[in-house]
Amino acid sequence: MLQLVDRIRSECTQQGKIDNCNDCAPNRRGVCHGNIEQLIRSFVETTLKHNVIESMFMEEVAPAAHRIAHNQAHMEIALQLKEIRVVFSEDGNCVLAIEGIDRIHQTLQAHFTDYDQQLEIYCSAALATQL
Repeated sequence: MLQLVDRIRSECTQQGKIDNCNDCAPNRRGVCHGNIEQLIRSFVETTLKHNVIESMFMEEVAPAAHRIAHNQAHMEIALQLKEIRVVFSEDGNCVLAIEGIDRIHQTLQAHFTDYDQQLEIYCSAALATQL
């Protein structure tokens, strides 16, 4: 997921220089828009699949309090992803989409630290008891 974030960011060479894709050259804008749209779609799908897989693992190994909080965090991520898709589909501004990707990158980093590391501990403990 983080590699997709990096790929999305790298598509726009004008980030930080312009506020709107309409300020870009038309030939560049078309290629950039298509690439970013596809990468965002892949990022959304990959992130949602990741969340579903984590939720399946949690059912068997994580305490209820962790599952509830972790799944709530997944919902917040899903809402951020939806916001990016809605804004992008409304105005097609890749610059704004990348800003949304930057925000979700921060959310994912915190999620990995706050939830996924603990889930890994729960999974490892469950595996150790099965061996």
